[in-house]
Amino acid sequence: MSKEIKDHQEIGPAGKHRFWQAHIETWKQSGINQSAYCRGKSLSLRSFGYWKKKFFRKPPLTFVPVTIKRFLPPAYQPGTSLRLLTYSGYGIEIGDGFNPETLRKLLETLAGGI
Repeated sequence: MSKEIKDHQEIGPAGKHRFWQAHIETWKQSGINQSAYCRGKSLSLRSFGYWKKKFFRKPPLTFVPVTIKRFLPPAYQPGTSLRLLTYSGYGIEIGDGFNPETLRKLLETLAGGI
């Protein structure tokens, strides 16, 4: 067993963590494959793989509670022949005797983001 491996085994869990983290960072910057790096440093390829997975493990997924509210459009009003609901939450009720020019201006205004 090489002195390098023996040394990291004698320094405890925190030392192992630092030891392997340093090697993995050095390997990432080296541009050589894992096998060649481990051979050159007398490291166990299996241990190297274990620690590499440990350092690059994705954080666990968490769920965030979400409250869903149901949208209920206003009740139908007698004398209303048409109801227009927009994605932005506006609602327009158009009666039987509406003025087309007023409706056109209103729709242009809503389309403009106002």
